[in-house]
Amino acid sequence: MASKFWAASSSDEESEDVVTSSQEDTSTGSGSSSDSSSGSSSDSGRKKGASRFLMGSSDSESEDERRVVRSAKDKAQEELRAVCNDIKNKMHINDWAAIQTLFDKLNKQLERTQKATQTLGVPRAYIRLLCDLEDFLAKTLAEKPKLSPTNTRAFTRMKQTLRKHNASYGEQIQSFRANPIVETEAEDSASEMEMTDAAASERELNTDEEEEAKFKSVRTGVVQRPKDKILLMDPNDITYEMVQKKLQDIAVARGKTTRIDRQEQIEMLTYLAGVTRGPVQKVEVLINVITVTFDMNQPTQSAMSVPNWNRCAQTMFDIMALLEANQHITLTDTPPEDERDDEPGAGAVAQVWGNLGAFLERLDDEWNGNLKALDPHANEYMERLKDEAVLLALAQKVSEYLMARRELDKLAAVALNRIQHFYYKTDVVYSAMRNLALQRQKDSAGAAPAPNAGSDGDFKVDGEEVEGATGLIIVAIPSEFSLPESCAQLVDQLARVVYVHGNDNQKGQAMLCTVYFRCIHDDFYSARDTLLMSRIQEQTAQLDAKMQVLYNRTIAQLGLCAFRTGLINECHQALMDLYGTGRVKELLAQGIQQHRFQEKTPEQESAERRRQVPFHMHINLELLESTYLISAMLMEVPAMATLHPVDGRKRVVSKPLRRLMDNYDRQSFTGPPENVRDHVMAAVRALATGEWRRSYEYITALTCWSLLPQKDAVLCMLRLKLQQEALRTYLLAYGRFYSSLSITQLCNMFELPGCQVHAIVSRLIVDDGLPASHDQPTGTVVVHNVEPTALQNLAGTFSDKASLLVDLNERALALRTGALHTDEDENDGRRGPDGAQGGRRTRLGGRLGAAGGFGRGGRGGRGGRYGERERGNGFMPESGFAGGVFGRGRGRRQAAQRDDSNYTPLGSGFNRRRQ
Repeated sequence: MASKFWAASSSDEESEDVVTSSQEDTSTGSGSSSDSSSGSSSDSGRKKGASRFLMGSSDSESEDERRVVRSAKDKAQEELRAVCNDIKNKMHINDWAAIQTLFDKLNKQLERTQKATQTLGVPRAYIRLLCDLEDFLAKTLAEKPKLSPTNTRAFTRMKQTLRKHNASYGEQIQSFRANPIVETEAEDSASEMEMTDAAASERELNTDEEEEAKFKSVRTGVVQRPKDKILLMDPNDITYEMVQKKLQDIAVARGKTTRIDRQEQIEMLTYLAGVTRGPVQKVEVLINVITVTFDMNQPTQSAMSVPNWNRCAQTMFDIMALLEANQHITLTDTPPEDERDDEPGAGAVAQVWGNLGAFLERLDDEWNGNLKALDPHANEYMERLKDEAVLLALAQKVSEYLMARRELDKLAAVALNRIQHFYYKTDVVYSAMRNLALQRQKDSAGAAPAPNAGSDGDFKVDGEEVEGATGLIIVAIPSEFSLPESCAQLVDQLARVVYVHGNDNQKGQAMLCTVYFRCIHDDFYSARDTLLMSRIQEQTAQLDAKMQVLYNRTIAQLGLCAFRTGLINECHQALMDLYGTGRVKELLAQGIQQHRFQEKTPEQESAERRRQVPFHMHINLELLESTYLISAMLMEVPAMATLHPVDGRKRVVSKPLRRLMDNYDRQSFTGPPENVRDHVMAAVRALATGEWRRSYEYITALTCWSLLPQKDAVLCMLRLKLQQEALRTYLLAYGRFYSSLSITQLCNMFELPGCQVHAIVSRLIVDDGLPASHDQPTGTVVVHNVEPTALQNLAGTFSDKASLLVDLNERALALRTGALHTDEDENDGRRGPDGAQGGRRTRLGGRLGAAGGFGRGGRGGRGGRYGERERGNGFMPESGFAGGVFGRGRGRRQAAQRDDSNYTPLGSGFNRRRQ
């Protein structure tokens, strides 16, 4: 088969004797090579056999149609001209939708062209097209042609876009209209990428030093843009209109998608601040300095650098000084409609766009974000923490200005911002911060004054030197700044301002901060009453994530305050909901925990990291866990020794502690205690047998007590509580084995005074925990053996059945009326060993869906919001999950979780109805 193809090609070569002139010129070599080239070239018109698969690859074709190699610069210019021609073609048919699309494409192509040519000038073809579009737009508006709805919308958008876009090319457009040279096609292609007149004039103004710097930058691979001509002009020649024009150009450039050099803008604005023609214009320039500096970073990605933060803070102090010196200047949230052509006269009322409260809040957020990004155990964190004094001084200045202007709604926001810097500070921390602020104030007064924003010099932006602005600014605290000696007085004063002038959200935050502040100062009853009177615990589902975190932190601090005060029951009620979820870190915004059955997107993780509180505001989790477990131990151990008078069951007080005890009981070997849970479990075992001294040794071995300033008082309180609970546990566990107990002997065993022992025994007798009576003459307690009657047993059973029926009816009614949802239904319950198939699991728990017959019940379903699994036995199934009504079942607690937020607020334990 292959011979046929070769034969065909050879016959063609022999029959062809026509050779092109181009091939004759190139066939100066050997005869064989010329023959082969002529034969291959003659087959360009008619290819047969195998040669037809090689069309376009012959040497003759490559010689006839020579490839043109174009540079990236020429290619970019040609693509730009092609887009311009497409727009002109669409202009002939009034296709504004296509014009708008092509105009966006043209702007992107302009960026690529400038990058390819490594020039900052604008092509003349681009300026010509902008002029043509302006003329065509004006013509269309005058003629008012009939356009389709799509074209009408595109025409309206194009009109607005072109007006804003051409504002930044005003000089180039004006220069082109003054000299609209009509070039031929060849001349046009040669001059497409020439610089405009304004750009050319800027290039001529470059000095020899700038050219040398440019050569160095090109040699090192860094391209520097030429300086703006206004930076090279004499300051006396700069007019008011020129400064306003530059401010307008910078404002227009903020909304552009093109790459903008913020450092050059800051350099320009810093220079303009020194050549302004009045205080009004200077305030406008300084406000633009702050906004451009804020635009240099994105808060969702990284925090602002320290030099930029200091620059913004110092600029705000300069603005405040100008506003104090010129009372006729006022700041407004909305930009003025009429643009000023000249500086207002002395004393004339002038409005400038700006919001000092918003700037202060952004600075505070950037400061917190910078602290979150630093290592809390490094010196850099402590150095950054010292800048809090600058924020407080700036907030005080802003508050005074807003109070003088009677802008009370903004004043409430600033007052709340100031409260958030004080509410977590103890007296020792506040005193240290106050001394630091005073010392820094003295250092600022003794140091040389910082250069003004308009002075010449070199400064650094993000580690790079930039000319024409100040250097690394050390913010000076004003001499009139002061902090009162009493932090409580300052917090109450600021809270009253928020309560009077703030909105509901601000009032709620101020109230929670006040409760938190009172808790760390051991004012438990006042903090508890304030929290309950606000009724915020009933509205936690409507709070945003920030307030939910603050609410959870306040509840945690309330529990710690109750523990330090000796209120063990209140401490347990406050912390049981927090530790019942198993997500303490997330609820307090002190870290992110990974869950086995929950995956988070990168956006969710980023949002959670932004909600984290800085390290210096953290509540010590080890101290919090120790407090909760010890309070649960002091209540659970006596409850374990208490038997139900009817069925002999033990009452459960703390389920998390019971789970820990079960886990430790299942261990075959238990070593010496190492962490908090080990110490508490060892203390529980010792306390259960009445050995309060060993239990106290395990508790005092914890290292977290050193974090408490009143360590000795807390340990003395714990010693007394352990003695009392050990006596109560001993009487409940072993009292029935005695016929009488001596009060004196009990006092010696537990080292308690006689009055306390008498009070504890009397309380147990009243509560039917110990069937006994006092014998005053002998000083003994006579124990009685009393068995419950049949009527008492039936009455107890009837009471439990009635309460269960009422609870089921209420939940069924709520399910029918829509108060509960069945969106968490699970699969059918498991079959018990002796009972029938379990019912369908619902979020109401095992009561409705896990009946196992009269035998051994099936396992209960998954818990929901209203139920928690517990052990049920006999005729007394407790609240939560029970395996069967008449049988016996066991289950596990399943905490309810919201799908929309990991910061589910906790319910208050003080007014909650116990099931």
